[in-house]
Amino acid sequence: MNEWRPADEHVERAVELFHRGRWTEAAREFRQALDLEPERGDWQFNLGLTLEAAGRHGEARAAFEAAVELMPDDIEPRLALGSVLLALDRPEDALTVFEAASAVDPQHELSFAKRIETLAELGRHDEAETVYYLAQHHLEELPRCLKAMGESLLDRGILDRAGWCLRESLRQDPTIPGVRSRLAEVLAATGRPNRAVQMFLQELRDDPGGIDTLLRFGRLLGELRRDAEAAEKYRRVLELDTANAEAHWRLGELAARSSRHAEAAAEFELAAQLDPERSGAQLRLAEARLRVGRVEEARRDLLDQGRRLRETARDRLDRVQQGDHGSDPAMLELASRTCELLLEVGQPAEAVEVLSEFGTELRNDPDRLRLLALANFDAGHVAEGCAISRRVLRLEPNCVASMHNLALAAQRGGHRRLAWAWWRRGTRLAPEDEGLRRVRTRLVLDEIAHGMDLIVTTIQSVLAPFVRSVRHGLRALTAPTSRR
Repeated sequence: MNEWRPADEHVERAVELFHRGRWTEAAREFRQALDLEPERGDWQFNLGLTLEAAGRHGEARAAFEAAVELMPDDIEPRLALGSVLLALDRPEDALTVFEAASAVDPQHELSFAKRIETLAELGRHDEAETVYYLAQHHLEELPRCLKAMGESLLDRGILDRAGWCLRESLRQDPTIPGVRSRLAEVLAATGRPNRAVQMFLQELRDDPGGIDTLLRFGRLLGELRRDAEAAEKYRRVLELDTANAEAHWRLGELAARSSRHAEAAAEFELAAQLDPERSGAQLRLAEARLRVGRVEEARRDLLDQGRRLRETARDRLDRVQQGDHGSDPAMLELASRTCELLLEVGQPAEAVEVLSEFGTELRNDPDRLRLLALANFDAGHVAEGCAISRRVLRLEPNCVASMHNLALAAQRGGHRRLAWAWWRRGTRLAPEDEGLRRVRTRLVLDEIAHGMDLIVTTIQSVLAPFVRSVRHGLRALTAPTSRR
């Protein structure tokens, strides 16, 4: 029976199953072998690789940690442990492991490259450069470090240096996957899109199943408005990885851009299910649903997106109070678009709450202050809307939209003279503005109504004595008389 087979037979069976993609069964065989010979670090390492391939990263971590203990002088288990810690979103722990790997073997380039990649992911780019210069002292050639450094520079928009690093990496080792695709991004960003396309095609010839390359190529083709080709790249990704949220997301964006809203909604639904924490997932899904008339579902999505944005804004406020004064333009843009759609589905109070959470960042942003003013007006907060509109005018003295809103608010509040003043100020700047023309119509009708009220009041005051005398005479005529 299986449990009585020698450990080597379990390992042979495990290796065979691994190569056939039957990772769960392979892991079982490795465990059975380790039950018989628990001190085999190489088997623990192979068990970790098998579990990692199966997507069971937590279990893979435990196996790699065991392999590190059993093989303290071997760098490979440490590198594998660091990689699986990155997959578990533990970059700080991964960095510690990669540093230990460099100490075990200072001539092993991959440990330095992994440190550079991890530091860049943490936003610690200066430290990443320090590790790169440290690697230069230990290694004559360092193509993977050059690639990692090039990616760090590219992420920061330092294109000239990024391009040099990537080209040098390619010169030192043309077989490293992904270098050409990153160099293609540099070419695209520096105004050479056709050369970038050729670079992507060359990368895919060498590695036709490179998912990252296909995704990046698809994004470039989308930017070039070659939507059919971009969609083909994303569909190829889904052939290789059916649960790839990024590919579904990008297909949804292409469909939305072509006004194929039902298709966009279907893709965004899949993307949101696969990656519910993705920034803006609920927003894009809501917008697609709204365009196909699924208003109630869109409203629920937008309310959920608004709740998430408020929580994020509060977290950022806590960080600001702790000394982090960095802004997040992407998050502010997401909040603005969410508010626009909340107004569209009749949720102005929620729109006010969402955008108000970003108050400090709106202080000098007239566009978003105008949006906040509109949300306040729609929510019935007229005083707040007027105050924000005046703040906009301090930033942009010729803002016709704010004058229009202040005129309308004054008219609704019965302040006709103030309403006319705001209307005249706006009309001097934009005499053909349709909104101001509509305000004028309202004001004229208001004046006519007010004039009619005055006429009626005047007539009533003039006729009042006559009416009283008539009523008195009528009462006298109809008064009962005594019978004699």
